[in-house]
Amino acid sequence: MLKSDLNITKAYSYNLAELIQLSNGSKDFVVNMLEIFVRSSSEIMHQLKSALIVGNWEKVMELSHKAIPSFHFMGLINFSEKLRFIEQNAKIRKEHKHIEELIGFIDKNMVVILGDLKGEIEKYKT
Repeated sequence: MLKSDLNITKAYSYNLAELIQLSNGSKDFVVNMLEIFVRSSSEIMHQLKSALIVGNWEKVMELSHKAIPSFHFMGLINFSEKLRFIEQNAKIRKEHKHIEELIGFIDKNMVVILGDLKGEIEKYKT
């Protein structure tokens, strides 16, 4: 993963196509899944940053692993790939500086994405 992969672009946005398809037209389902993702991803990112600060690589690995499916499901494919890199390298305790950069990058972008997803929630509630 190159440092240039850490530039903020629209490529790091979400894609709700899979969620909408799975919903069979149920706006309530979409809203519920988005609300769960907003809550859980915020909590995981908080825990991930805390684990990184204390150097708990086992926890970094576990949390990254836990986050991958939900990020993938929300169409955050680039993020799920970065989380997989974090998971694999935390497991073997390598690339510490790069892991720190990636967690910071994901966290920074998630602030914007979660704001956008909250807008989606309001859109689907109407």
